Amino acid sequence: MKVWIYVEGESDKLALQTLWKSWCEQLRTTSHGIRIVHLAGKSKFFQKIGPRAAEKLCANKEDIVVGLPDLYPNQPYAGTRFEHNDMTQLKSVQINEVSKALEKIYGANRQKAQQLLERFLPSALKHDLEMLLLAATKELRAHLRTSEHLGNWRNPIEDQNQNKPPKRIIEELFRVKSKARQAYRDTKDASAILRKVTDIRTIIFDARNQIKCPVFKALLDWIGEKTGIPAYQ
Repeated sequence: MKVWIYVEGESDKLALQTLWKSWCEQLRTTSHGIRIVHLAGKSKFFQKIGPRAAEKLCANKEDIVVGLPDLYPNQPYAGTRFEHNDMTQLKSVQINEVSKALEKIYGANRQKAQQLLERFLPSALKHDLEMLLLAATKELRAHLRTSEHLGNWRNPIEDQNQNKPPKRIIEELFRVKSKARQAYRDTKDASAILRKVTDIRTIIFDARNQIKCPVFKALLDWIGEKTGIPAYQ
């Protein structure tokens, strides 16, 4: 079984590959694998997710597919078929696009399309990939080379709002807290921070065992259930 995960950009792909390195190695021992594909931005993601996901669902009856765009920003899509103001609507947009592709490109009737969609998970990085960096507080502090307290943001960490999504918080932390005072570079720094994470569970749960990233947890649990190899213990 191959797990196809479609994301918006290269930084998402690189960061997730780094975070999931150990998990992917375990999956390979059972002939499973994760393939992360970036679609060159959010607009391109919406345009391509239908045909790309439909192709994988029809090509192999074992493979599963995940749609993983950012929730932020959503304003540019107001009034279009991609309009979404929350997670529920973003999931619906993805399901609609994949369903249309299954019917129009591959001739699946509605019943067949529904069966195929059982192997598709519409999800999201809420609001963007950098929520994982906020969740990795210890590793983020080490990367910034600061001993100052970090963590004055909402909990669950995924619940940052559209006015100040996780990426904007990370950019500010790099400006204010970083010893080197260097600007945040998503394709380099995100992977460098997540490379220091030795246990994915520490990103999912806080010290009181409360869930920090419920949407991301649901994604990991879905893949773990389908493959039989959990991402964390």
